[in-house]
Amino acid sequence: MFTPMLTRRRLSRLFFVGRLTRSLGWRRVACALVILALIATPASAQDLREEAIKGAELTAMQAAALEQQLTENPQNLVARSQLLGYYRAQQRSASEEHSRHLLWFILNAPESELFESAAARIVPFFDPEGYAAAKQAWLRLIDDESENVVLLRHASRFLSLSDKNLAVEFLGRAEALEPSNPYWARQLGRNRWREAHNPYEDTDAATAALALADFERAYELSDAEGCADLMPDLAVAAFAAGALEKASGYAEAMLAAFAGDRNKGTYIHYANLVLGRIALAEGNQEEAGARLLAAARTQGAPPRRYGGPDMALAKALLERGETETVLRYLELCLDLWERGEDDLRDWIVLIEAGRIPDFDHNFLF
Repeated sequence: MFTPMLTRRRLSRLFFVGRLTRSLGWRRVACALVILALIATPASAQDLREEAIKGAELTAMQAAALEQQLTENPQNLVARSQLLGYYRAQQRSASEEHSRHLLWFILNAPESELFESAAARIVPFFDPEGYAAAKQAWLRLIDDESENVVLLRHASRFLSLSDKNLAVEFLGRAEALEPSNPYWARQLGRNRWREAHNPYEDTDAATAALALADFERAYELSDAEGCADLMPDLAVAAFAAGALEKASGYAEAMLAAFAGDRNKGTYIHYANLVLGRIALAEGNQEEAGARLLAAARTQGAPPRRYGGPDMALAKALLERGETETVLRYLELCLDLWERGEDDLRDWIVLIEAGRIPDFDHNFLF
C-alpha cells in the first residue's frame, strides 16, 4: 500500500497540481497539510488498483458525485482512483479526463501501487498532449531521484508501450541498482521481446537474442514460482533467436513439468508449438502437424499467457496444404478460447472456402 515518504523532495511534489509553487514558506505549510490529508484518506486500508477496477463499473452520475468530492478534498485517493478507472473504461471519449487524474497521481503520489494497474497508462493516439505531459512529469521525477527504483519501475511501465527505448534505459538503471532482483531482467526481456516481435514482419533475431539473455538472467535469480513463469518466454525467445537446441530443451522441460504446475495449459500449448516450429524448420511436416494438435489438447486448462492460442504454426502448415490438420486445431481451440469463438468460426469458414485468414494479431513468435 502506498505510504507518502516525508522527504523534502517528495513533500514539494505532493502539492504540485498544475505548476510548482515558488513560495517556499507557503509550500512547506501546504505540503504538511497535504500529508495529513493523504494519511487520513480511506485508501490507507485499500489497494488503489482494486479501486480503479471498481471505477470501470461506475455510472455517469456516480462519477459526477466523485468529481464533486474531489473539489472538496483533492487528496481523496479512493475517489480519484475510481475516476481514473471510470474514464479509462470510456476510452477515447474521456481520454483528457483520464489523463488529468493520472497526471495528478504522477505529481502527487508517484510511488502508489496504482501505477501497477492498466489504468495508469495513456494511449498517445487518444490523447497525445496528455501523454506528453505525463511523460515529462516522469522524466522530471527521475531526474530528481535517479536512484529511486520504485519511480524507475513505475516510469518504465508507463513508457513501455510507446517509448520502449526509454523504458529499457530505466529498467537497466534499476537493475544496476538492484542486480539480484529478477524483476528488472524479466521486464527488460519482455520489453525487448515486444521490440523484436512484429506480427506482420519477421522477428528480429538479434533483439530476440537480447531478450533471451534477459530471461535467462531472470531465471537464474528467480525462486521456483518465478522460474515456472519464465519457461514459455525462454522457449519462445530461444526459437526466435535461432537457438533451436535451447528452445527444444526449454519446451521439453515444460512438458516434463506440466503435470503438477498451475501453468499446465500454457506449458502444453507453447511447448508443443515450439517443438512444432522446430520440426517444420527441419522439414518434418508430419511431426509439426502432430505438435499443432497436441498444442490444443491442454487437458481442459487454456493457455493463460498472451491472450489466446497462437496461430503462427497453424498458418505455416496451412500454407503447406495441411488444411484438415489446421481445421481440427481451430475446432479444438473453441474449447480453449471463449472470447475468440467468433474469430475461430470465421477462420474455419474461410479455410473451408479455400482461403488463408490473416489471423489478426494472434502470433506470438
